[in-house]
Amino acid sequence: MTDTDIRTALERATGDLSSPPDLLERVRAGGHRRVVRRRAVLGAGLATVVAGSAAGVGLSRDHGDRRAPVASPLLDGPTRGDLREDTAYLDSVRAAWRDHVGSKRLVGEPKVVWAGTAPHDSRAAVVAQRVREEVASPIGQIDYGMIGFVEQTPAGPVVISLEQMLTLASNSAVALLGPDRDVVMILDDGRDARYSPSLTYDAGGRIRRTFTAPDFRAHDGVFFATAGKQNTSVQIAVRAGRRDGAGSLAVGLANQSALIEAAGGGRPGSGWSGSERLDRRLPGRDRAWPADADLDRDGLGPWDLSTREGYADTYGYWITPAVDTWLIRGATADRRRFVVQTLTAPDGRSRVFLQLETPDAVLNGFTDPGAALTLQVRLPDRQGVVVAAGNATLRYRTRAGGWLPVTGDAALLPDAAREVEVTRAGARPVLVPLRG
Repeated sequence: MTDTDIRTALERATGDLSSPPDLLERVRAGGHRRVVRRRAVLGAGLATVVAGSAAGVGLSRDHGDRRAPVASPLLDGPTRGDLREDTAYLDSVRAAWRDHVGSKRLVGEPKVVWAGTAPHDSRAAVVAQRVREEVASPIGQIDYGMIGFVEQTPAGPVVISLEQMLTLASNSAVALLGPDRDVVMILDDGRDARYSPSLTYDAGGRIRRTFTAPDFRAHDGVFFATAGKQNTSVQIAVRAGRRDGAGSLAVGLANQSALIEAAGGGRPGSGWSGSERLDRRLPGRDRAWPADADLDRDGLGPWDLSTREGYADTYGYWITPAVDTWLIRGATADRRRFVVQTLTAPDGRSRVFLQLETPDAVLNGFTDPGAALTLQVRLPDRQGVVVAAGNATLRYRTRAGGWLPVTGDAALLPDAAREVEVTRAGARPVLVPLRG
């Protein structure tokens, strides 16, 4: 599971009020994070922290001290953008904002942070507004405002995102605009952002991205780019430097929750199912694996590619549920340990890796989402073929023999195996020839 996967689970669990992009870093800094098999469970657990940051106790006013409001350049600075003096447009943006957020928690006038011309002869804006009462959480954050992106539609401006403004956190600064979500909008919030238009894979299956610095000068504090359609899978990514200068953090996608809903993911409890890592330990694995490495995934160390740099899309965005992934460990007849595992990325592709004898991974191709047999990996030196099909009943045969049963939905078959029968509940058996 990548940090982006966990952050997405947090955003799903909190609905319209998405978690700040660096919440995960703060949560993880509090102690060792154990790997959890289901993202949905993790999201539900960490969502309590997000809710707590908005539902804490009021700020103290000891000795009659009325603390000054939290300072923010987004709330206190001038409006930017080439439409900053277009009174009619600004009024329409504020009206759309009021209709969307109401006014019970907010005070004063909505502040149009940026208003300007967007690609495809459109318009866009960013709006922020202070809350009526600043609230401090048990971990010291202060909830002091709301912020959101606004896009132009045939019916007028529409608010497409809404987030709390919290101290010690950074708000999402990226939005995808247009019917095909092919317009990238990045707000300059002072975080030294870097933009990547797409992802690729190297020969070893590691994800490769090229990041460049957006030019915010052309649009007075906003960067626009056109990309391919992003409404089924998101190819772009944005990162920014950490405050302490140690590495980079993902910059949140402001309207990610809306994109999830539009892509069919829905809200929690309405169709989005957390993907699972299917951990299978094959019979005979104890011939090669020491006991302390076979207790759980944490014992795998460098064999677990999901924790190794380059294999996960650290800065990308998920809008469709990730498919289940596999972690299959076993031993060959000549006592060599092996792992077969799959990893997915936001573009929807699932890579298959083989590790034999050492944690060095070899890309074994990509899975076919529609295939009856999820994966088949033939081991070198005639050591057999690893097969898997989630929640299915399997059996196999050689060229000359009859059908032989398989225990479980993943197995190491003899090298002589040439065909597998896959049967799922309520469906006809499917015969799958083994590559060889």
